[in-house]
Amino acid sequence: MKKNQTMIPPSVHTLAQLSTSTPKPLPTKKDSKKKDSQNRLQKKARSKSLTNTILFPLIDLKSPLLKSYWTTYHCNNVQLQEGDLIKSKYCNQRWCIICNRVRTAKMINGYKEPLSQLENPYFVTLTIPNVKGKYLKSSIEGMQKNFTKIRKNLTKTYAIKIKGIRKTECTYNEKKDDYHPHYHILLSGKYEAECLINSWLAYNPTCDKKGQHMEEANKDSLMELFKYFTKVVNKGTFYPKQMDIIFRSMKNKRVFQPIGIKKQVSEDVEEIEVQKIDFKGFQTEIWVWEQTAFDWVSCHGETLTEYEPSKEFTTYLNKIAAPT
Repeated sequence: MKKNQTMIPPSVHTLAQLSTSTPKPLPTKKDSKKKDSQNRLQKKARSKSLTNTILFPLIDLKSPLLKSYWTTYHCNNVQLQEGDLIKSKYCNQRWCIICNRVRTAKMINGYKEPLSQLENPYFVTLTIPNVKGKYLKSSIEGMQKNFTKIRKNLTKTYAIKIKGIRKTECTYNEKKDDYHPHYHILLSGKYEAECLINSWLAYNPTCDKKGQHMEEANKDSLMELFKYFTKVVNKGTFYPKQMDIIFRSMKNKRVFQPIGIKKQVSEDVEEIEVQKIDFKGFQTEIWVWEQTAFDWVSCHGETLTEYEPSKEFTTYLNKIAAPT
């Protein structure tokens, strides 16, 4: 059986529960912190489970990205605990769910303040007609060239300066077997948004006017802007060949591009990150990822986070792991 056909076990070891006849003590402030640090690692365990489930089908493709896919296998594979600190290594790849969570939080925290200072902010979507896989890379590059020309023309000819941040996204349409590259842009000014859309249509005459959209930014716009650049899992189904095409088309291209504002942070994830924990005691331990346990496990068989996935989540992973 191939690795990408391996089903995820429906359950894992369940720890013994305390008797319900004994009243539980009220939680203390220390207990709350302990729960928070444990919850963060449990969320990471969930992300690692999902990442590994999509990873082996990508590895089996023997794609030009094969070496990069293998780096994700080693992402957070080991958690090294020294005292009350736990250290792990990150792969910084765009298909890694763990790194994407870190990247999203980093970008939101980094750009929240400058984007909140935009006057009359608007959320703009710019699209082109869907393309087949063999044209995706050149289409994305064409979008970037046209966007640069539009910015220069608006500034030079009309003294209109676009100020905000642009994000590249791409989704896969399984019904038509084609790809939908597009931009999401959070920028300052309704007039600027209108001019940008009009210029986009002028530089891209095959575009449908209905495919372009603008609306006043709201509290959800920041999260929409900085979420993942593609839906890795589409309605519960994973398409490894098609996702590989998207990943290869975006190789060496930035997803986020500040426009008219100072770059605040890099979208790259740091290679090594350290987290403080206070639910495992002060010790030195090496925790190694075990997919069947949905957790990192010590040489003594002890699990790090005590994460136990729901039945719905294991069913979800099994569905993803099934060949398409």
